[in-house]
Amino acid sequence: MTLTLISIGLTDERDLSQRALETARNSDTLYAELYTTILDTDTQKLSTLIGKPVTLLPRRAFEEDSDDILEESTEKNVGILVGGDCLSATTHVSLLLEAKKRKIPVKVIHGSSILTAIAETGLSLYKFGRTVTLPLPEKAPPDTVLNTIKENRENGLHSLILLDIDTGSNTHLTINEAITILLEDEKPDTYNQDTLTIGITRIGWEDAEIQANRAEDLRQLNFGGPPQILIIPGHLHFLEKEALRSLAECPAEVLGDHDPKGQLETLIEKYGRSCRKAVEDLTFANLPKALTEEEVKALIGHAVRYLEDAEYYSGERKATALASTSYAEGILDALRLLGLVDFEW
Repeated sequence: MTLTLISIGLTDERDLSQRALETARNSDTLYAELYTTILDTDTQKLSTLIGKPVTLLPRRAFEEDSDDILEESTEKNVGILVGGDCLSATTHVSLLLEAKKRKIPVKVIHGSSILTAIAETGLSLYKFGRTVTLPLPEKAPPDTVLNTIKENRENGLHSLILLDIDTGSNTHLTINEAITILLEDEKPDTYNQDTLTIGITRIGWEDAEIQANRAEDLRQLNFGGPPQILIIPGHLHFLEKEALRSLAECPAEVLGDHDPKGQLETLIEKYGRSCRKAVEDLTFANLPKALTEEEVKALIGHAVRYLEDAEYYSGERKATALASTSYAEGILDALRLLGLVDFEW
């Protein structure tokens, strides 16, 4: 007997893969969890396509009454249909772990997910940092979201912001509301009216839409129905800029003004500038007989090469760039403290 999580996909029952359909049809009992995302389907449509009844699971079935599902899985092949990819939500991972503890065999049938569909913007999936959900205003402030944007930006990474939904009360955050919430928190260094923002609605659906612009301009648009998400870009490769111009109708001047400098970039520039000035201005002191000027120049050359490394890595590997700058600074400072060269920081 087996517990199987079966991914539905992004839109409706037609997104079910052939493998997902075969697995669902071979299950003794079928459930559907439809509260973690918004889909254009229901249990009736799923039942009709699959050819057997599908029972809707309430939220508490995972959070409070999972024992009933697990117990049933010891006697039957139980399939649970989940929107998007079934392991995108940690709730479903927890169910699998508990099944493993009870030695219940588990299977996973994967499907399309928002975490990969966002590549339709033209942004590289490899350059996304931590994903975060912006909660409905009555649940929590946006502090975690703004901190995530700041941290991702410091590393040149894009931020995917999922917008909260509550299927029980049929409420959801819109792109317009989300931008307003982020702006009203008044952290202009992290997010302001001029911040390049991408709004995406109903990706994977027939009426999907992708728009990129300044936050304030994007806030004025009508994006239609849910599900909706935001992306705050980090450092953009020239191909990503071209994609946003073509696929998201982003104005060229907005892309031209996009320069998301974070703390790491600021430090790299600051210390790099200081080191280069030290190399240009330094003078040699009276060297001891055991040490020649050529040997000191060789050490300075090492510092210069570290600065070149910092410039090379500054685009994509900012932590490496900062480390290289620190090595250069360390060499120069050691030479100064030993009295072999003279300069001012």
